[in-house]
Amino acid sequence: MGEAKNKKQSENAPLTGGFALLSRYRGAVMGFAALWILVFHEWWYLTREPETGFSLAYFLESHIKRTGFCGVDIFFLLSGLGLTFAIGKGSLWQFWYRRIKRIILPFLTIGIIRCVLEQWDTATFWGNITGWNFYAKSMYSFLWFVPAVMTFYIVFPLYWKLFQKAENKVLFTVSVIAVWLLVTMLVRNKMRGEFFGFTNRIPVFLVGILYGWETQQHKDLRFTWQTWVSLGITCLLGFYLSHLANFEGVGLIVPVSNCCIPNCLISMSLPFLMAKGLDLLVHSKPVAWLGKGLTAALAFVGGFSLELYCLQEWFAGRYYGKLPAWSLLAKNLVLFAIIIAISWAASLVYKYFWIAVEWPFKKKPVRH
Repeated sequence: MGEAKNKKQSENAPLTGGFALLSRYRGAVMGFAALWILVFHEWWYLTREPETGFSLAYFLESHIKRTGFCGVDIFFLLSGLGLTFAIGKGSLWQFWYRRIKRIILPFLTIGIIRCVLEQWDTATFWGNITGWNFYAKSMYSFLWFVPAVMTFYIVFPLYWKLFQKAENKVLFTVSVIAVWLLVTMLVRNKMRGEFFGFTNRIPVFLVGILYGWETQQHKDLRFTWQTWVSLGITCLLGFYLSHLANFEGVGLIVPVSNCCIPNCLISMSLPFLMAKGLDLLVHSKPVAWLGKGLTAALAFVGGFSLELYCLQEWFAGRYYGKLPAWSLLAKNLVLFAIIIAISWAASLVYKYFWIAVEWPFKKKPVRH
């Protein structure tokens, strides 16, 4: 009883280690990223751009919506981080099985639904489901995040072996990113333009792997106030560069630069700042209820973020116009609630499907 009580107190205690904080609030950060992507795809503007002058409301709404695809970069960072833990749990085949198991049903379900309703031919269906169209035709053929992250899953074990052998992990990561940049500049006029939307996410995935290793090695490393200030400055710089790229048309070194350097800077810093903010709320008595409730709500959404991603664009595009003549705010909120509810229900169906499929193969406990 004493050990259990001490463990519970330890789990509820405030943390000073930045990587420990990110680990504790990873689910909540994933939920935030999922909702940010949902806003990017489906939120209808409540404000209008002023003909003259400056409108703070429009400025905030437009920047939150138009930069929402940064949620994808946060997912890639957290995926890289998570893979460093998953790779050690079983064989390589088990590693790939668990990754495919998590992805295949939401992806395949929406693929079949759209195939029937949109009357895809056989070649289109298999091209979309296998990821062939993602590589051969257009990155945006069908739910591009899934074939993109599957690509990372496939190459990760080899990269992880090389990464582990490197004496200086930071230098190794920076060197690989430098090679990525060199290759990007060499193919900038030869590769399909939209495909940079995928390849530009490679650096943030590599940073996520570095974060995962740091978490395992230095989980309780205390972040000083200078570290938190540096993270804050990095985040602000990322948002500033995002403004330049998305609203001012400024190119930042690489093609499709609005989903590269700005998002990488935001993704490298914002998850830490979010985790710290949630932790402060949770351990501040006057608003602890708010911190705990917000953390639980975000983590809840983070638990079915993939289902949410797979469903949102198709569902909202098909049914938004069929909602009653409510205000835009009411339509947004109702549509979001419906999408979240259906995604959560689907995640439960998939969960119990796999429990049923795997049950006959699980080892029965030996009775003595």
